[in-house]
Amino acid sequence: MKYKCQICERQIDDFASLSHIKTEEYLLELIRRDHPEWHEDKQTCHKCIEYYRKLVKDAEI
Repeated sequence: MKYKCQICERQIDDFASLSHIKTEEYLLELIRRDHPEWHEDKQTCHKCIEYYRKLVKDAEI
């Protein structure tokens, strides 16, 4: 079974859902650590989000 992630809008297999959620939580934690003034409700450019996604991917989280 698949569902659409509310954060990144990717299609996720049910069995991988916990791993996906933890990865996205880690990504948000990294952004907040580096930019404490950042808030999820404000606009963030795609380039910055991709930068942090790459950090998470390279760390194999």
